[in-house]
Amino acid sequence: MISYRLWRFAPALDEDTHIVKLKHCLSIIAIAAAATLVGLPAASADSGKYVALGDSYAAGVGISNILDKTCSRSDRNYAHLFAAARGYSLTDVTCGGATTDTVTSGQLSAVTADTALVTLGVGGNDIGFGAIVKDCVTAGTLGTGSGTGSAALQALGTGSTSGSAELLLGCKNKYDADMPNRFSQVSAKVAKLVSDIRTRAPHARIVLVGYPHILPDNAALCAGRQPVLPGDVDWARDTVVGGLNTMLKSQSGTEYFSTYELSNGHDACEAIPDRWVNGTSVDNGEGAQFHPNQYSHAATAKQMIATL
Repeated sequence: MISYRLWRFAPALDEDTHIVKLKHCLSIIAIAAAATLVGLPAASADSGKYVALGDSYAAGVGISNILDKTCSRSDRNYAHLFAAARGYSLTDVTCGGATTDTVTSGQLSAVTADTALVTLGVGGNDIGFGAIVKDCVTAGTLGTGSGTGSAALQALGTGSTSGSAELLLGCKNKYDADMPNRFSQVSAKVAKLVSDIRTRAPHARIVLVGYPHILPDNAALCAGRQPVLPGDVDWARDTVVGGLNTMLKSQSGTEYFSTYELSNGHDACEAIPDRWVNGTSVDNGEGAQFHPNQYSHAATAKQMIATL
């Protein structure tokens, strides 16, 4: 039976309970030891306040150790690993289920005038990513994907095929026409959020972090591994994930950090030992379904250390 759960959380009610600070006064020995555990360089001489904002892909949902159960925020997400190696004082308010609206209402206040660096990974929940993934898996289960019939649908939380007739044509058929409107709306919201960050921290570097290679360039790899129709694999990869990354990359007044090329060959349809993104089950390491695992976060942090 496919074990499947999409992580989406309510916004934080009390921000103070969700702020985890990694103080610069940690000893160099302790930072170096933490970095060694994930194969990262030891701490450099960087200093200053670093604020991490974003959704579940930034929070590291499902990866031990969980610092905040409401947000499923991990102390092994890329922000923590990067900050430890570079000597930043980290305020991490990333939260599973976050949208641009809840980042504004529940995370933005962590950014202050003395902030030197802000990373922001957001947009997926604004365009309905969770529902899209669920319907793509349902379509693959009903159609020619590698699902296991009613057992898979029970695990998806649908319980039956009732009302799913339109998905026989795939999730692209259901969502494609509305995607330009969704991207237009989220782009405007991200632009406003970036402007608000700049107002609060005039001298900060603002780095928008993109989404990884969730599905492969070769859709045939998913046969027997993930229950997604080949046409939906291509559409979700190019239109949904590609569209999110294009939207983030186009924001003015920011830098863009891509995780897409970095994770090529480590998507949810690769052989299990090569996966940095989980599929309908968590088979390689930790994390949540259709989310990055700890290997993805470690690789992202390593690339950040080398390039930011």
